[in-house]
Amino acid sequence: MLQIQIKILPAMGSRYGKWEVVTLEEFLVLHSPHLNMVVTCGKQFPPIHILNEELMSGGADNGMSGGCFWKPFELSEDDYRELFDEMITSPRYDLEYDKKLENRKTLKKWCGAVISYHNPRKNKK
Repeated sequence: MLQIQIKILPAMGSRYGKWEVVTLEEFLVLHSPHLNMVVTCGKQFPPIHILNEELMSGGADNGMSGGCFWKPFELSEDDYRELFDEMITSPRYDLEYDKKLENRKTLKKWCGAVISYHNPRKNKK
């Protein structure tokens, strides 16, 4: 299981937080400043270039919502495939991978496309 050391900032704009080691799965669904909402609500797993854009950012302070920081890094193709296989096949995450969204070049554009096409409110039956 792949792990990452992160510093979690508590909510309400606090600049202090503690460092801890979490799995990349936990990072994606709970702590990733730009991907956790899209992954958990849109139920979409990001392409490697989108995930690496987030990982290379080193984190973000989300003000009153807290934030998360880490040392910037990229996943190799092999590490990405391991994470992908674990999260796509696990019923715990219930994720999909939309190949139609692979051509979105940036994190912001990919997240916007997921919200447009996989919005749980819009897709209620």
